Amino acid sequence: MPAPLRAGTLLVATLDLEDPNFNRTVVFIIHYSEEAGTMGLVINRPLGDQVRLYSAEELQRFAGADFADEGHPSALGRMFYQGGPMHQSWLFFLHRLDGVIEGGEEILDGLFLGGNLDAVRAEAEVLKADEPLLRFYLGYAGWEAGQLEWEINCGAWILAPGDPDLVFSARPTSIWQEVLYSLGGKYRPLSVLPED
Repeated sequence: MPAPLRAGTLLVATLDLEDPNFNRTVVFIIHYSEEAGTMGLVINRPLGDQVRLYSAEELQRFAGADFADEGHPSALGRMFYQGGPMHQSWLFFLHRLDGVIEGGEEILDGLFLGGNLDAVRAEAEVLKADEPLLRFYLGYAGWEAGQLEWEINCGAWILAPGDPDLVFSARPTSIWQEVLYSLGGKYRPLSVLPED
C-alpha cells in the first residue's frame, strides 16, 4: 500500500468503485480505529453553485460565522464542500488557523480539524486570504469496523499520503487526478482517463 491506513491519509476512489457518492473522489481520513471504524471528508467536491441552495442564514447557522459579507456565491461555493453522504446536516471544518481557532485537533502538520469558530468572526480577514485557510464540509463518509479494509482489499480505494497543500488546493476538482499522477507507476495512466 502506498500509505498507511490512519488519520491524515487520503483515500482515492478507483474506477472500480461503483457508488456514485464516491465517483472520482478523494477522502481525507479524520478518524481511524480498527474497533470503531473510520470517518473521512470528501475534499474534492466544492458546493460551487449548489451553495445557492442554502441561504446566508443557513450557512451562518451551519458555520457559526457571518458569511453574509463574504459576497459572491462562488466565493462561498469554494469554501463549502460536500463532505460525504452521511449526516449532511453535520458540519465539519478543516483549517490552517491554529493561532486563530483554538481547540482544533491536529491531523497533519499544520492542518487542524474543528475548534472554536467564534474567533473567526473577530478575524474575518482570514477568510479573504489569497491561500485557502478554512474549509467547511457538510456531511461525512463513514465505515464500520472492518468495512473500509474490506473495500480496500476489493480494490475500491487506493491509499495515498496526506498533504495539507493538497487538502487546501486552489483547484479542488483536480485533486483526484493530481493524487493518482503523484503515485506514479500503474496509477499515472488512470489519472488521465476521461470520465466517460
